[in-house]
Amino acid sequence: MTRFHIFVIDENPERLRQAAILLNTSLRVIHLASSVHECIARIGPTHCDLILASATLPNEDVRKLLKRLRQQSIPAKVIVTGLPNDPKQILPYIAAGAVGYVLAQEGIGTWSKQIDAVCRGQPLVSPLMAAAMMGHLTKLSHLAAGFAPHAQRQATLTTREHEVLLLLGEGHANQVIADQLIIAVGTVKNHVHHVLTKLNLNSRKAAGMYLAYVK
Repeated sequence: MTRFHIFVIDENPERLRQAAILLNTSLRVIHLASSVHECIARIGPTHCDLILASATLPNEDVRKLLKRLRQQSIPAKVIVTGLPNDPKQILPYIAAGAVGYVLAQEGIGTWSKQIDAVCRGQPLVSPLMAAAMMGHLTKLSHLAAGFAPHAQRQATLTTREHEVLLLLGEGHANQVIADQLIIAVGTVKNHVHHVLTKLNLNSRKAAGMYLAYVK
């Protein structure tokens, strides 16, 4: 019988201890990690089906985890734990690729129920969150309709402008972009202006959404 490998990432040692006890079954192999870096390093030689990652990890580590999984083509699903009951704070994780969530008020005792639901392909979602997700999908649909007519304009970008667009899509500020491309901040501002003009976009945020659409 196939066993299910689950990584739990949490900076709180007590929660890790409880997770190891409460989530352990004959069909699950539980791996504990205190950071995203540790988890990624250990996933290499270890098969991983699911990751439970705490939303309280520092420096937006859960979103970085989701990005790393995509970049390294690791198919593990991610459930975000410890979230407040606020769709505006939950949606960014779902949009980034998380397949489920557990509210902070629900506690570790409900993690197992969400794991089983995700494994069935039926993650548990509150009516409030379902409504928020439908609204988000409608908004994305409208945005996609607006992007479609001029998606081909990306071909008019220079190599440097395309590099700037990719970094804009990752949400970086001008100074960070300048540091990564080793150019002046003023030059970055010029490139951002040219990117937005050529793509007929009105903001950096729109540039990020456009990039997500064309990908």
